[in-house]
Amino acid sequence: MYAFLDRPVQSLNRGGQLLIWAMRHWVRAASAGRCPCGDIGPAFHKWNLMAGFPHFHMMMALLNRNATEKLHFGTLECEHVTEHEALLLSLIRIAREAPSDQLRGMATAIVDESSVTPVLIAFAALAEAMVEVGLRPLPPLFDPDRARYPI
Repeated sequence: MYAFLDRPVQSLNRGGQLLIWAMRHWVRAASAGRCPCGDIGPAFHKWNLMAGFPHFHMMMALLNRNATEKLHFGTLECEHVTEHEALLLSLIRIAREAPSDQLRGMATAIVDESSVTPVLIAFAALAEAMVEVGLRPLPPLFDPDRARYPI
């Protein structure tokens, strides 16, 4: 999670940027009482990620209804990755390789018990679809040209 936390969204790879954009648009549409599918579906289509689209939507719906605490997502204009966005990026990134008991423990911390299995299925299926099209979210690399050092 810490590899993504407070990083500039622009420092993420395409997959990470797409997920941040999609999460923020999903939240905005749902908050306005609209179905988020129409807002984010075209972007998933553009990036040949329609196989992951229903899993992303399911993940967000489960988090919206069954999160153990209120999740906070950045506004569309926010330039940095929030804590909950970083957590979700991390879970999607490791969903294909981490031990299932580790993933289950992490999921239990963010959704109620009845939603753990469905949200893990959504994470894994979305991760698989993203890997298939070369969009797996990766932590940003250190860029010394953009680093700021205390004076």
